[in-house]
Amino acid sequence: MESGEEGHQVGYRKYPLERRPWFVVFFLQRRAKVLVWVGILGVAAYLFIGYIDPKLADLRQSSAPVVAGKAVVNRTTSDETAGSAHVNDNIAVVQPVRSAHSIHSSHKHSTHSADTTNILVNDKGTVTFGAENLLPSTKYITGFHFAGFTNQVMEVVNLIYLALLTNRVPIVPAFYPTHLGSPEEVASTRVGDIFDLPYLSSKLGTPIIEWHQLKRPRDTSPGAPLPPKEKLGCWSLSAGNNAWSASGGQPTESYSSAMYDLDISYTPIPPHFTLTHGVDPHTNTWSVWALAALSYPESRAQVLREQSSRTFPLHDGSGEKLEPDDHLLCFDLLYYTGVMQVFAGADFFADYSPFWNQVAIHMRWKKSLVRLANQYLRRHFAIEYDSDPIPPFISVHVRRADFKYICSPNLTKDECFAPISAYHRRVQEIKERLRNRPNGVDVQAVLVTSDEQDPGWWDQVAALGPEWRWIDHKTERTAEKYGDWFTLLLDAVFQSLGKGFVGTSGSTMSQFALKRVEAWNDGEVANVQWGTPGADNH
Repeated sequence: MESGEEGHQVGYRKYPLERRPWFVVFFLQRRAKVLVWVGILGVAAYLFIGYIDPKLADLRQSSAPVVAGKAVVNRTTSDETAGSAHVNDNIAVVQPVRSAHSIHSSHKHSTHSADTTNILVNDKGTVTFGAENLLPSTKYITGFHFAGFTNQVMEVVNLIYLALLTNRVPIVPAFYPTHLGSPEEVASTRVGDIFDLPYLSSKLGTPIIEWHQLKRPRDTSPGAPLPPKEKLGCWSLSAGNNAWSASGGQPTESYSSAMYDLDISYTPIPPHFTLTHGVDPHTNTWSVWALAALSYPESRAQVLREQSSRTFPLHDGSGEKLEPDDHLLCFDLLYYTGVMQVFAGADFFADYSPFWNQVAIHMRWKKSLVRLANQYLRRHFAIEYDSDPIPPFISVHVRRADFKYICSPNLTKDECFAPISAYHRRVQEIKERLRNRPNGVDVQAVLVTSDEQDPGWWDQVAALGPEWRWIDHKTERTAEKYGDWFTLLLDAVFQSLGKGFVGTSGSTMSQFALKRVEAWNDGEVANVQWGTPGADNH
């Protein structure tokens, strides 16, 4: 056989293949290739359909506008992309600490928080929830807010972490405006109007419900009928001992429970649930694992035997006392929880923190809120075209106004607080660390945020040089355009978008920004110490 002859040679005999007509041979020789291409095209089609079909696409994001207080933030037609250009949208690609399955592999519910059809009877809310909207086959957990906005965010994180520990569905209440005025003057805002709950839900592998999906909020319009008060039994941390002076050994009556017209009968947590196991009566931080134990029948029964005599009655004057609900496990105040350190909130921002590492790291801003922040930054940096990147900057948070009440009465305000030169020194150190990285970046711009109202102090900031600047919300008319919440919210987003960050020690707002810049932007961070003259000298 010549080398150019068709067919294979085995003992000078041809396979039967070569004895068939040429057109049959042509088809059969190419059939394998055809099948391979059909398979490739089929896989591509499946992936494409999965991307465009919300039921198949795990990373589907809501296109609804952000609504907080009185205004709609999203003024664009799409909510699919957002992020800080100078960090290559890293704010949207944080890697999970562990897979969703390893965190919550036994959870039986859908991973889409947007799809609550399998975890509520009616996810549009009902007049009363107990008999109408909770599924008998599903267990839930909730808590109520107290204190400022950032501390309320911590309470949401603690609640969701408890939900992971107890395999329950978390129900998160709306944020209420303690930092802005009375709830009658400023509307509360939903968690999902600020944070991307579908993204968080997909990362954790558990659904997340908001209270308005469970129960319709009260109609506050003039002449609207008052809804019926709904009775509920819950656990109280603040009534567990007398350590927290603000409560005086009483349950914490939060406006967020009144918002949903709940009349709650509280049972105190036993004192040995603190992180000092009741040895130190001044400990007001409670073990998160001890709280989780209340979700399990034997531990719950034992605590009820010990604590039922201390249960507080309902507020309707009937004197009726309710046992803490097991179907909807609930707590009055979840800020004072931890795993090891007795100082409130100390565990939350530690490097080992399960609250941050398993939950808060995935609490990303709603994309339309980031888009609005980027619009501000583009104006601030005089960027004309959307295709041009926002330059890298170092964000600074100087908290002063309300911290003056912590200062020693023997010190003046200027002696107690760190001078602006201390922040300047820390910023210079951050710049140097960024330059000295293997892929170093030269960052010049500094964006300052602060609650300080003294014009003289801002003059000191301006004197540091043209690269030290800030966004003036009064000039921007932020509250008038978007609502009272947005001066605070936009500042928090600005802080999180920095390539570096310098904050104020002791401020939870600074701590959140520090963790976000580290985790989301791979940034360099520092806090300025204060409280005594020269506290940040180093």
